[in-house]
Amino acid sequence: MALSVRTLPLLLGGFMLASGTAAQAAQALDQLVVSPFPHSRVTSEALSAQVDHPVVIGSVRRINNQLRAEREIRVNGELAQVTWEITDEYTPEDAFRHVLGQLVEQPHTLLYACDGRECGSSSLWANQVLHNSQLYGPEEGQRYLALRLDSEPQRFVSLYSITRGNRRSYLHIEQTTPAQAVEQALYPTPSTLLKVLRSEEKLTLPALADNPELTASWTRLLVRMMRLDSLLRVQLDGADAPALVDALKEAGVAAQRMTLGSPEPAAGVVIRQVR
Repeated sequence: MALSVRTLPLLLGGFMLASGTAAQAAQALDQLVVSPFPHSRVTSEALSAQVDHPVVIGSVRRINNQLRAEREIRVNGELAQVTWEITDEYTPEDAFRHVLGQLVEQPHTLLYACDGRECGSSSLWANQVLHNSQLYGPEEGQRYLALRLDSEPQRFVSLYSITRGNRRSYLHIEQTTPAQAVEQALYPTPSTLLKVLRSEEKLTLPALADNPELTASWTRLLVRMMRLDSLLRVQLDGADAPALVDALKEAGVAAQRMTLGSPEPAAGVVIRQVR
């Protein structure tokens, strides 16, 4: 069943890194499962061996003078944090896409994506969520995405980019490796699915075969995504695509809005926007 949207307090202590040596901080970059954008330089990095860390999977706001996230998942484990400044007149979108492209090639579950003002206050993200004032800038220049890597070991990865008022641009990554895998079923919102499909031109779903509950959950999410854009047409590739198309038709999605493509990948489904 999809994770319900609820308001949770962000315990500020969970964001604070445990004290460590300079050598630990220097290892943060080495722990990342992605390579940096070539046109960037590290401005800060930190590594904590054990921390109770909230992964934000919804917008943030201040209510009654306290920080609130629309949704979050708490993860206990190793936390690596790295911030890069984007150089050579490249944009934060270039860097964001470079890192995200590496992440989505791995088995993963998309959790949340936002950009601009829909993410909430940049000041809250910079100072109270990510604890790096360097990341503060105009709301319209920010972007955030969180996903879970479902390989072994499991990891949660968050990306945040911003262009400051002085036109300097930054990309920040947080990678949490749980001490014990999080078994809780986590799903994105329909608007997150649509946003990523439009910006990245594809969505990668997990293997659905022989899992009726998972198939039903993804069918409900995709039906709601398709309803957000009545003109959207998609192509579904993968071994599980025919069964998913049938499920979407039964749920009311018009057949002419969907096209069956390649039987690859052998497990899962890749959804692409048809232009």
